[in-house]
Amino acid sequence: MMTKISIQFHAGRDEIATWVAGWAQEFGLAVAVESFFPKYSARLCSIDGLAAELDGLSDTSRVSLGLMPMDLSAASALDFMRTNPNVLTVSLGMQSQAELREATLSAMTDDSESIRIWQAIRVRLKGSLLSGSTVVNPTFGAGQRTKGHYYSAGARELAKRGVRLLAPAGWNEYRLDD
Repeated sequence: MMTKISIQFHAGRDEIATWVAGWAQEFGLAVAVESFFPKYSARLCSIDGLAAELDGLSDTSRVSLGLMPMDLSAASALDFMRTNPNVLTVSLGMQSQAELREATLSAMTDDSESIRIWQAIRVRLKGSLLSGSTVVNPTFGAGQRTKGHYYSAGARELAKRGVRLLAPAGWNEYRLDD
């Protein structure tokens, strides 16, 4: 039976690079980075190279962690997931001086060792995040309180400086409680 693991959150790419490097180091994981545009590519990444790969100017769209060597011959993001079904992915939110889109950590696997490690990483990530905000439709001004919105301390600082925290797609904006 397939187990699904997922959490959405706001965090800067620098924070995500630090977390991913720590997880890879601790659990002995292989790391791959994928770029979706302008042309799909997947490549291995060293722990030391993660910060540069996830830099705000980088075209990296997703980071994958694996217990086993990854097949990098994929021609598309979907093909990569088909050939590497047990990976944990972090889909990166777009980040600019004005906006930060939500990121997603996720996996779907039936491999028991992967499940054990991916769940441990998700628990650690969630424990390091803050929560509580109101999601607002800026066009109409309608808002709804959401307890399940997670964000890092760095994302909170960005929001305090006026950076808009946005949903992964669309225009909905998260306004933090503090």
